[in-house]
Amino acid sequence: MTRRQVWGIAVAAFAAGGALGFTVAVVQEDETPPVTVGVPQPTASQLQTTRAELVRAWTAELEHAGKELPEAWEVLTTDEIRGRYLHQRMVNAPSAEEIDPDMGRRADE
Repeated sequence: MTRRQVWGIAVAAFAAGGALGFTVAVVQEDETPPVTVGVPQPTASQLQTTRAELVRAWTAELEHAGKELPEAWEVLTTDEIRGRYLHQRMVNAPSAEEIDPDMGRRADE
């Protein structure tokens, strides 16, 4: 056998092995579980977008705190109203102690 024949057989074997590997990869079944898509969930809190909605929400948060709209609130921009509303909402949020009085207690006590 000549050197040329040996190289020819090696190249043919390499090509056949590559083709066999490709065929096996294509034919092999994917064993991952099927993906299911659920109903999209709404976000946890819907932020108001219009000025009127923001004023209503801000007024409700202020009433919850026992306050009223400040004087000359009408001159505030929508972004300023949104910022004040979000600030008041954070101020009105319950603390960890109000939610769970034992939250500060260590587990080994």
